[in-house]
Amino acid sequence: MAKAKAWKEGKPGEPKFASDFEILKKAVLQVTDIKTNRNKYYAIELHKASGSSDYPFRVYTHYGRTDDLETNPNAGTRESRYHGTLGEAEATYDSIYKQKTSKRKGYQEVNLASSKIGSHKARGTSSGHVDAKTVAKMESKDEGKATKPAKKSAPKPSSLPGPIQELVTYLYDEAVGKLTTTVNAKVTANGIETPLGVLTIGQVEKGEKVLEQAWDVFKKMEKASGSRRTTYLDQLTDLSGEFYSAIPHRIGRSRKAVQQSVLDTLPEFEEKQETLQLMKDMLQVDGDAGEAASVLFDPELDKKYAALKADIEWVDPKSGEFKEWKDYVEKSQIKTKHITVKNLYRISRPSERKGFDAKVGNEMMLMHGSRIANWVGIISRGILLPKIVVSMGVNRTDAGWLGNGIYFGDAACTSLYYTSAGRKKTRFMTIARVGMGKVKQFHKITYGLDAPPKGFDSCHGVRQTKSVRSQFADDEYVIYRTEQQQLEYLVEFMG
Repeated sequence: MAKAKAWKEGKPGEPKFASDFEILKKAVLQVTDIKTNRNKYYAIELHKASGSSDYPFRVYTHYGRTDDLETNPNAGTRESRYHGTLGEAEATYDSIYKQKTSKRKGYQEVNLASSKIGSHKARGTSSGHVDAKTVAKMESKDEGKATKPAKKSAPKPSSLPGPIQELVTYLYDEAVGKLTTTVNAKVTANGIETPLGVLTIGQVEKGEKVLEQAWDVFKKMEKASGSRRTTYLDQLTDLSGEFYSAIPHRIGRSRKAVQQSVLDTLPEFEEKQETLQLMKDMLQVDGDAGEAASVLFDPELDKKYAALKADIEWVDPKSGEFKEWKDYVEKSQIKTKHITVKNLYRISRPSERKGFDAKVGNEMMLMHGSRIANWVGIISRGILLPKIVVSMGVNRTDAGWLGNGIYFGDAACTSLYYTSAGRKKTRFMTIARVGMGKVKQFHKITYGLDAPPKGFDSCHGVRQTKSVRSQFADDEYVIYRTEQQQLEYLVEFMG
């Protein structure tokens, strides 16, 4: 079969094709190749024209540089290849798809809830595999379109107490701001929207799998030297490109910026892990809202609060309860004296309380800090066990000293390392009820633990003092089952 001619859109002599057509199949492809500084998209569609025509079938393509779409949604080149039979058209479609997704070209198919590229009929429709949760959300939006007024009404006044309104606004703004400055995306009524379209949870999970592969290579590279280290770095460069192909990021167009985007340090893996978790949290919160409109985009605070699926109460600073926990936090400081509690919120996650394993016993009230952008996720789904790496915060970039567990401290200055300040210059930590059970004490750093030693329920890295020799600079309390902890308070502080 002769190769079909590719007609650039609007070129004189191009065969006529009906404006009304059916899309028989389609795909959105993306490639980020760090070695060649490529960051490109490629949409391919197979069309069947309505009515009679000399060329009833068309293979339509739209391609270009992905970052051009951010400033010009209509950027890119559009071409059409015309065929008289379905068989010929399918052969052309399959040939192009196979060529683009070959190892040499390296394009990957992207799963989108709503595409922003391709033909006018493809835009606004899903592409690739769309997971069940995303389908349910899309159906909810479609049902809501019939009942929505043409003009968006003003948001209803919130029924939440003033301090809770401020908290919800603050935490959502920080989460969305972090997401949209890191990932090449913005939050719209449709969800998390990249230049190619609206991402699905499944697409984010695809990015997670690539990141896990890259993490395995990184660990090998850290132990290697010479030519073996160079080989692993080369693999990391390829996998970094695959990661950015799956999850579009703002990485710059210069060769220097692209080279700097290679994932080859522990803090970079930690940042990407947090970014993916943030994306999943945002999609989860958005999908669980039960509304046709996006809870991330909708200004109504009561919907945002409901999506957190937790009961949050502001504790009056004049109360004895506030004073008790303020003193607990501030007086726990060992290495610092500048942490000051500003607000205290009582917090209860019904699912967490139901699943809490009280049989473990030896309960302690311990602190756990996290970056401010993470709190929408933590409140809505609880503290998760790490998937790839445990880092000890901004100033400490070692892997988890007692393996992959959930870390707590009994000194506020320890939790401070995990936090970051928001626009109000405040940070957050939680006070959690932790069932420590039988505790195994450690004085030496022990990497690689996924569970406490046999016969124990938790681990304690004992802090070095004048009378105690230890490799731990702070007391580290670690559990390896989420059922051994539940959130009790959210602490907003200056530090």
